[in-house]
Amino acid sequence: MKTAIYNIGGDPNLREPATIFEARNYINGLNRIGAVIDPCTWPYGEVRGGVPCNQVNPYFWCSGDPVANIGWISLYDGDVRGNGAAGPFTLVKDQEVEVLIGYEVDRSTTPLGGIIAVKSISDAVQIFYENNFGYPIVSVEDESQVVSSFTLEQNYPNPFNPTTNIGFRIADFGFVSLKVYDILGNEIATLVNEEFSPGEYEVEFSAKSGFTSGGNAYSLSSGIYFYTLSAGEFIQTKKMILLR
Repeated sequence: MKTAIYNIGGDPNLREPATIFEARNYINGLNRIGAVIDPCTWPYGEVRGGVPCNQVNPYFWCSGDPVANIGWISLYDGDVRGNGAAGPFTLVKDQEVEVLIGYEVDRSTTPLGGIIAVKSISDAVQIFYENNFGYPIVSVEDESQVVSSFTLEQNYPNPFNPTTNIGFRIADFGFVSLKVYDILGNEIATLVNEEFSPGEYEVEFSAKSGFTSGGNAYSLSSGIYFYTLSAGEFIQTKKMILLR
């Protein structure tokens, strides 16, 4: 997900879009008139759990965990319509690109009830997706377990061909990125680029032909590659070896 926003009919700056320009503003994580939402002052939400409000992603509205009461939490108990945007996607002439679109609907009388309802639907959607299309995050450990520190695990198998798994632990709610680089420092792929709750995660990296984060085609050859986890002030890099 790149952005996530709310439409609130009673607010003139948040009502549903009437033009393509207003729709584009929402897609970019802005309000209807194109202004950036400030998580520190937005009247429909509040940043909790000790998370600095000026470090919250303003383009991903109310991205916190309402169960743990951490992060940017919605305070609005009226009717809202949420929209999320992904991308941008790189299109190459004569090359097929698969784009999957999901649409979820829930209804509740409380903000937390709405989250619980849509989570139940999301779980069913994810199971359907995994059974039919595969999914890059191959496992998520029980998030109720206490994770006290950030950790980047050594990939396995290593050496690998053509896929390998990379595990990591997140200690605090926040924005996380996991990227792969070649030995010259060129970015090959972005495996993770979103907000995470504390917990243990694992993603799969494939060396098969694909596209770099910049949209350039690649087919990795044998050699040494690096992957870097960034989460707040935590940055760690490890080496992995591809053997064709």
